[in-house]
Amino acid sequence: MAQRWRLIESGPGEPAWNMAVDEALVCSHSEDDYMPVLRLYTWSPPALSLGYFQKTAGIRFDLLEKLGIVPVRRLTGGRAVLHYGDLTYSVVARVGQDTPQSLTASYHYLCSGLLAAFSSLGLDARMGAESLGADRPASCFAVAAPGDITWEGKKFVGSAQKRFGTVLLQHGSILLRSQDKHLTDIFAGDERTDAQSLLEKVTCLDDILGRRVELEELSAALVNGFKTALNIELCDDRLISDEEAKAQSLLGKYIDNRKE
Repeated sequence: MAQRWRLIESGPGEPAWNMAVDEALVCSHSEDDYMPVLRLYTWSPPALSLGYFQKTAGIRFDLLEKLGIVPVRRLTGGRAVLHYGDLTYSVVARVGQDTPQSLTASYHYLCSGLLAAFSSLGLDARMGAESLGADRPASCFAVAAPGDITWEGKKFVGSAQKRFGTVLLQHGSILLRSQDKHLTDIFAGDERTDAQSLLEKVTCLDDILGRRVELEELSAALVNGFKTALNIELCDDRLISDEEAKAQSLLGKYIDNRKE
């Protein structure tokens, strides 16, 4: 019998709210016996999410402000992700119960849902395999690490995972549209980022498939991909009142820590 998961398609959300909701769902799982969650959402206004421990040197915050892109700090580690023309997924589940125990195995398990979705769209995507050095560029998409997804060596999905006791949060950005217009400018102050090299390492679904991929099409593919690859049943759901209240209580945390 297929395990039941909650499917929460949140739509567009303010950056701090998006991060507060992810944490609120983690809190729900930490306190109660909740079903695993697959959540899909976008960002309004666009955002630059910073890794939990990431230093901000090299990021053009003056340009972000001019472009109307809001910085926000994530719960997860890694480097900065530009949420501009992307769809974000997040999974909250119990380690060893809903997913494999090890970090690598859980990444492969959850990303199998993504790979199945992309296969249904007609592309042969692969897991990243680059090692993560200590002195990494400020942009997440400069390196395709295990847990990320590539097409012909170019990255178009960046993911990060964090454990909270027996609960994990994995979330990631799937690029639909090209970010070439802003990506290199935003990281122009980072001496570790070579603009041309960065552009050569990144792609998006529009460019891969040679057509415009709509959010609805990608969302449907992800839902079917997770169902098929993980052998689960996804039940349409929304945040319950306790989760909304928890997210509201966490909102200030994500507004206040944008650049620290």
